[in-house]
Amino acid sequence: MKKGTKKNSAKKKEEKKVLLKELKKLKEDLTAENKIADEIKEKIKNIDATVLKLEEKKKEIELEENKSHKILSSRKVENVINKFVLKCYEAFLENLAKNEIELHGYIQNSEEDKKKQQENKDYEKLTTVTSIQHLNKLNSIVLSQNEMIAEINRRFTSSLKKAKENCSRKINIEREKLDKKRQKVIFKLQSEKNEAIKYCRYNEKILNMQSYFKLILDDQLGIIQKLENEKLNKRKIFLSKKKHLEELKKDIVTHTKKFEQLDKDVTILEKNIVDYEKLKTDLKRIKEKRKKQQKILTELKLEADIKKMLLAKISKEYEGAYARSRMKLYDYLQRVLLENYFLETKIKLKSEALEISNLELSKWKESVDPEQNEILNRTLGEKFHKFEKLRKDVDALIDTNEKNKENYEAIMHLNYFSNEDLDVLKRESVF
Repeated sequence: MKKGTKKNSAKKKEEKKVLLKELKKLKEDLTAENKIADEIKEKIKNIDATVLKLEEKKKEIELEENKSHKILSSRKVENVINKFVLKCYEAFLENLAKNEIELHGYIQNSEEDKKKQQENKDYEKLTTVTSIQHLNKLNSIVLSQNEMIAEINRRFTSSLKKAKENCSRKINIEREKLDKKRQKVIFKLQSEKNEAIKYCRYNEKILNMQSYFKLILDDQLGIIQKLENEKLNKRKIFLSKKKHLEELKKDIVTHTKKFEQLDKDVTILEKNIVDYEKLKTDLKRIKEKRKKQQKILTELKLEADIKKMLLAKISKEYEGAYARSRMKLYDYLQRVLLENYFLETKIKLKSEALEISNLELSKWKESVDPEQNEILNRTLGEKFHKFEKLRKDVDALIDTNEKNKENYEAIMHLNYFSNEDLDVLKRESVF
C-alpha cells in the first residue's frame, strides 16, 4: 500500500508540473493574441483615416466641378457680344434710313426749284448740259456705292454664317467633353462609395469577431483560474494528508483507528485522480479551441492586408485622375482667354468699318442726284429686307442656343442629385 501511494503521489506531482507548464503556455498565447488584436484595431483605425481622406478628395472634386460650371457661364458673354454687334449694325441701318429721308426732302425741294426755273428757256439750255455732266458723275458714284454696299452685305453675311457655325461646333464639343467628364466622375464616385460601404461592413464584422473572441478568452481565463484555485486547494489538502500519513507511519502499531482513516484518505486521493483526468480532457478541449482561434486570426490578417493593397491602388489612381483633370481645366481656361481676345479684335474691326461707311455716306449725300433715288431706294430696300431676315434667323438661333444651355445646366444639376433628393422632387411635383 505504501509503494502504491508513493507512486500515485509522484505521478500526481509530474502531472501537476505538466499542467502548470501548459497553463503558462496558454497565458503566453493569450498575451500574444491580445497583441495581435490590438494591431488589428490600429489597422482598422488607419483604414478609417484613409476613408476620411477619400471623402475629402471627393469634396475637392465637387468644388472643381462647380468651377467648371462657372466657366461655362462665361460663355454667355459671347452671346452678349454678338447681340452688341447686331445692335451696331441696326444703328447703321437706321442712319441709312434717316439719310434717305433727308435725300427725299432734298429731291422735293429740287423739283420745286425746277418748276420755277423752267420759265426761263435760256436757263434750261444751260442746265441741260450741266445736268448731263452731273448725272454722269452721280451714276459713277452710285455704282461705286452699290458695289461697296454689296461687298459689305456679303462680308457681313459670311461672317455671321461662320460665327454661327463656330458657335454651334464649340457648343457641341464642350457638351460632349462635359458629358464624358461627368460620366467618369459619377462612375468613380459610385465605385468609391461602394468600396467605402464594403470597408465599413468588414470593419463591423471584425469588431464583432473581436468581441466574440474576447468573450471566449475571458471565459477560458475564468475557467483556468478556477482550475488553478482548485489545484492549490487540493495541493494543500494533499500536503496535510501527507503529514498525517507520516504521523500514522510512526504510530501504526498504537493507532489502528488512524490506519482506517488513512484508507479513507486513499479513496479520496483516487477520487482526486479522476478529477485530474477530467482536467486533462478540459485542457485538450482548450487547446483545440485555441487552434481554431489562431486559424480565424490568420484569415483576418489576410483580409486586412488585401484591404491595404486595394486602398493603395485606389489612392494612386485617384491622384492620377486629379492631376489630369487639373491640366485639362488649365488648357480650357487658356482657350477661353484666346477666344475673348479674338472677339474683342473683331468688334474693333467692325466698329472701324462702320465709321468708314458713315463717312462714305456723308460724302454720298453731298453728291446725290435726286432723279436716281428711286433706283437706290429699291436696291437698298431689297438689301434691308434680306438683312432683316438674316437678323431674325440669328436672333432665333441665339434664343435656341440659350434655351439649350439652360436645359443642359438643368440636366447637369439633376445628375448631381442623390436618389433620395430626386424622390422628394417627384413628390413635390405631384402635389
